[in-house]
Amino acid sequence: MSNEIKSIQMPKWGMEMSEGEINAWHVEIGAQVNAEDDLVDVETSKIINTVTAAHSGVLRAIVAQTGETHDVGALLGVLASAETSEAEIQAFIDSHKTTSADSVAAKPVASEPAPAVTDAAPKASSNSALAEGGDDGHIAASPVARRLAAEYGVNLNNITGTGRHGRVSKSDLEAVVTASGGQLVGTNPAAPAGAAQHGDDSQVKATPVARRLAKELGINLHECRVSGDRGRVCKADVEAAAALKNKLPAQSVTVSSAPSSSESQVISGMRKTIAARLQSSKQTAPHYRVQIDAELDNLLATRKQINDANTQTKVSVNDFIIKACASALIRVPAVNVQFDGEQVTQFADADISVAVAIKDGLITPIICGANNKGLEGISHEMRDLSTRAKLNRLKPEEFQGGSFCISNLGMYGIKQFDAIINPPQGAILAVGSGEQRAVVKNGELAVATVISLTLSSDHRIIDGAVAAEFMSVLKGFLEQPATMLV
Repeated sequence: MSNEIKSIQMPKWGMEMSEGEINAWHVEIGAQVNAEDDLVDVETSKIINTVTAAHSGVLRAIVAQTGETHDVGALLGVLASAETSEAEIQAFIDSHKTTSADSVAAKPVASEPAPAVTDAAPKASSNSALAEGGDDGHIAASPVARRLAAEYGVNLNNITGTGRHGRVSKSDLEAVVTASGGQLVGTNPAAPAGAAQHGDDSQVKATPVARRLAKELGINLHECRVSGDRGRVCKADVEAAAALKNKLPAQSVTVSSAPSSSESQVISGMRKTIAARLQSSKQTAPHYRVQIDAELDNLLATRKQINDANTQTKVSVNDFIIKACASALIRVPAVNVQFDGEQVTQFADADISVAVAIKDGLITPIICGANNKGLEGISHEMRDLSTRAKLNRLKPEEFQGGSFCISNLGMYGIKQFDAIINPPQGAILAVGSGEQRAVVKNGELAVATVISLTLSSDHRIIDGAVAAEFMSVLKGFLEQPATMLV
């Protein structure tokens, strides 16, 4: 890389993205970075994504601090060789300064040690005089020292800098806090609660990113499946292990006679986007619904045969529903559409969006070309997408778009419900739980496993007869699953 300076910029993930909030940096100033290494997590209105390095080099400066919001294209950090002078780095940053008042360039530091990892927030100094003083934004200080000063409640006007060019360094700040009677938090955090004990995993083949992520999440590499190239554990393998490991136990319900309290919270950017899109969909698209019941006994028997024959595959009922919807969309292509208000786009393949509940709401990862995939492939892909969705690790192209959507609440015991169309798609299928019901067969009463399906359609582009035809075809595929496997 010689002395060439490279910028780390806010990427544009999707057509609607205009800005992103810095969620967390994965590397520290002075660290060696290789191409494709994870650098920083950025939260957009839809999901948290990770910016990766396009070049190798040393991270010489972090311009965008955690919690700040920056426009697409804004300078986030600087990569350069260790030999590049600080003057060159600062000149590079100055040349990329934006007009935004909250975009402040960070001072580059190549040799200052990284902040210690603590097991609790730093304890405030006992000398309140350290917190007094005017605005300290003009004080020359390293990014580490400035952040720690805010955490310890120390005004930088009260510290004499001994760092390079008279800047306040991390050691200057800690020395003042200690001298005033404050206490620094220890640097040896306890192992994560519940960390599995599988012995030394240093000899397990893994990518550098997977090894670092495993350490962060408290995952032993022996716990992970191996699906990466050259027989290595990859990042997705670690994320899958973390998702399985971090399932929360059911919480006990405590009844109290004390007066209830309330707490107001600002909703996240993702929740705001969900609210705006669904409100617009409900107000703009004239929804109408058709409902049908389907018997699943043949499907359940086929599922059991598949799973018994292949212990590596656990095909779910939802996988069958995805495949059946894809097959029905090819048979009734008028439902396999998007509508932007002026133009209808009809698709040759069925790209099925599947609603997945996550912490801040829901997201719809896409099984692309599901009509061309087998049940086993759909099962593996859906499990991978769902795992990464809950870890905020999906790529934009994995959840933006789609020609049809499925929302399944059957696992919660919901018998039937109506779903709101996910624009610009033209329809969404709401799936209830399968249950044994009394049915009449050949004039006699019998018991069958029945599922209720409700299709919400946009009446501007999908007529009632078309929706009814789609549901009839879908029912046929579910009741005779062999017909969609040919």
